[in-house]
Parts: sequence; structure tokens; C-alpha cells
Amino acid sequence: MRERCRCQGPPCDGDRIRPRRIRRFVEPAVLLLLHDRPTHGYGLLEGLARLGLDAYPTDPSVVYRVLRDLEQAGMIASEWDTEETGGPPRRVYRLTDEGDAHLRAWVEELRATDRILHLFLNAYDHHMENGQGEFHEADEGHESARTGPEGPRRDEK
Repeated sequence: MRERCRCQGPPCDGDRIRPRRIRRFVEPAVLLLLHDRPTHGYGLLEGLARLGLDAYPTDPSVVYRVLRDLEQAGMIASEWDTEETGGPPRRVYRLTDEGDAHLRAWVEELRATDRILHLFLNAYDHHMENGQGEFHEADEGHESARTGPEGPRRDEK
């Protein structure tokens, strides 16, 4: 069983490990959601949860700040929707050609990061399984580092 961490800041808050740079990840997540279809801010917040960002709650003000920045950069455009709502008009955001190109650049960078992270995690797993000393599984009966909250390592699925 995992021992409670004594630190309270990133990357963990007591029992829960949290990704460090997830705030920056809101930008490509928003672009991906808008790649699927135009939507309003609340729909984007719901979509972020489907992309796994519910485990790292994103303040709505961060999302709207990202939307404003992306619109100022010409990567998204918005207009008021007065017809589809029974209530007050809502701003609906859509992806532009510039935003599509920016999303593709993000994906390329994320794929490279994914490769590096998996190499690191595989090296760590190998080290923990085969190394010796007080911090290794074989010596201390540590819980396997091969399985986390997302399940087994990527190369074992």
C-alpha cells in the first residue's frame, strides 16, 4: 500500500499525485474539443472532464482566459448564439484554420513528450524491478511501480 506523502504542493497533495503542467494542457484540449464541433464555454468545461481533466479541476476562469487568448491569436472565432438557447444568448466558439494548424503542432509535441515519458517510465520500472537497495521493490516489498491509477504500463496493455 502506498505511504501517504508528506508534501502538500505539486506534484502531489497528500494522497493524490497531480500532473504539474496541466494548466498549459487546457489550450490543446480546448482546440481538440472545438475541432470536433463549435460549442459554448460550458460545453467546453464538460468536454475537459471527458478528456481526463476532471481529476485535475480546471477553474472556469482559466478556460475563459484561454478562449480569449486563442481568439485574440486568431486560432478560434466566436459569435453570439441567440437562437439555440431558451435562456440568454451564449457565445459559441469555433476553430479556425490557424487553430487547426496550432492543434496539429501541439499533437506533434505531445507525441514526442509521450515517447520520452514512456522511455523514462520503462527505465524506472526496470530499475525498480532489477536494482538493489532500500528503495527497490525486491528489497522492501514496495508496491509495484508498473501499475498506477491508469492501469498497467502502456507496453503491457
